[in-house]
Amino acid sequence: MLIDFERKTGRSFITWQSIQSAVTEHVPAENWEGVYNVVPVPAVDLRRKLLAMTGSGGKNDPAARCLNLIDKLRDEYGAPESEPRHPDLVSGRPWPILKPDPDAGDGN
Repeated sequence: MLIDFERKTGRSFITWQSIQSAVTEHVPAENWEGVYNVVPVPAVDLRRKLLAMTGSGGKNDPAARCLNLIDKLRDEYGAPESEPRHPDLVSGRPWPILKPDPDAGDGN
């Protein structure tokens, strides 16, 4: 829904926090009050739908940006064992699809 809204209006309401809440959960830590662990939850269907919605894969592609955010969260918190790295092998689409960000520089 947020991706369709962004495509129609040109305004994005997709945040890191909204993506994080879709692909992780906060589990209270044992023996620590007010502390929680962030653990990954499967998002196979979401990732498959996002891949199907991708266009150019560039920085102005909201579905590709969401997939990139999910990958960054997976790098940080891990991925569920039941979730394949490629969102949809059957689709035949290459993975990762994102084009390099020209504004990111080359690290030199």
